[in-house]
Amino acid sequence: MSKRAILLAAAVVAACVAGAVIALTGGGPASSAALRTPTRTATKAPTPTATPVPKPIVPAPAAGPGLMVTECRAPRADGVRAIFLWTPSHAGSQWLDLSIFNNAFAPGTFIGAGALAPGAWGFVWDGLREGTPHFARVNTLTAAGWMPSQTLSFYTPVCDGNAAPPPAPDLLGLRDALAGAIANSGINTAVAITDLRTGESVDVNGDAVRLPGCTINLFALMLVVSDLQAGRFPEPPAGDLIGQTINRSDPITARRLVRDWLGNGDVFAGMRRVNDFMHGLGMQSTLMDHPPAFPEESMFGGIDNRITANDVNRGLWALWDARALSPGWRDYLLQKMTLVKPGLNYLIPAGVGYGATVSHKNGFLYSEGWADNDVGIVWFQRGGERYGYAISFFTQGVAGKYDDIPLGQRVSALAWQWFVGRYGYP
Repeated sequence: MSKRAILLAAAVVAACVAGAVIALTGGGPASSAALRTPTRTATKAPTPTATPVPKPIVPAPAAGPGLMVTECRAPRADGVRAIFLWTPSHAGSQWLDLSIFNNAFAPGTFIGAGALAPGAWGFVWDGLREGTPHFARVNTLTAAGWMPSQTLSFYTPVCDGNAAPPPAPDLLGLRDALAGAIANSGINTAVAITDLRTGESVDVNGDAVRLPGCTINLFALMLVVSDLQAGRFPEPPAGDLIGQTINRSDPITARRLVRDWLGNGDVFAGMRRVNDFMHGLGMQSTLMDHPPAFPEESMFGGIDNRITANDVNRGLWALWDARALSPGWRDYLLQKMTLVKPGLNYLIPAGVGYGATVSHKNGFLYSEGWADNDVGIVWFQRGGERYGYAISFFTQGVAGKYDDIPLGQRVSALAWQWFVGRYGYP
């Protein structure tokens, strides 16, 4: 259905509803009982009633938008269709804005469909890019000025199977070396490596569901920074809590941010926002059921939190590519992610050579064996250009506490050696 067709359909539905209201509230033929009345009755004088005063339209944003469906319409990179639905405020003309950058819809970084009628409630958008985070809002031009709705984040499906370039031979060689190291260790491990300049990625068990520990809190922190970017609350107190959470991988401060800052005092509302945000980044296999270390606050009856290495790298790529946050706020979070205390720098940072920055987040827990995880971005800047790779390392069922450290450091060193072999040293 074309965009014009769906708007026409909306108008037709509105006209049908209005007609039904008139039919239900207007006069009609007398009932059969009245026609059989044999005697004449005096006609009562009509009682005058005041003409109802129309309620003033209060300037307000639309509620939504939400997605009815995203689907592939053609086997090509721009073959995605999205159908948006929302509740209009009827306060003025509307525009549906769409961007691949979560930057508060900065001028020049989004496109808009409009003007749409004040009562329009849906839109079909064809030609969206596959396999990409998108951000949408409805912006209403009211008597009090522009009033935007909440922002919807969503991830488009892959339609042609070639959303990311295939890994080059040097990256395939890294994959084989990683697989050999993991096999020789005997440790249940998942790893993903993504070149953040090209989008090439390799993994070993990258789609296997893992116990995230506190690594999942990285995406809660990312959402807090998104709210900072939108001006929803001041930076110093939130920034301090972000720094504390990263420094000692603190689940208590992370839970406080989810409950009080993201959920306005409701931990479950905060977790729902985190899940929606992660899924909008393409992390479709990841779920926060409860704040890490607080299993009693379960959304789904006591199940485990879950994550995959490939999901994490999709989220990290969106961060690096300034799609999850604007460039300034991306750099803000990358800097915060360097504040890990020395005692927690024993996995990814230990394998990285001099001159690079490691922005990372740890996760550690016991569940029928130890799970020791580290995820992050290793990067440097040279000649005005940034070079970096995302790395996710997950182990679980490890018999001895910290038995995985030699493997984690070996995996990190292999990734670093491949990276400098491709791009040179800092």
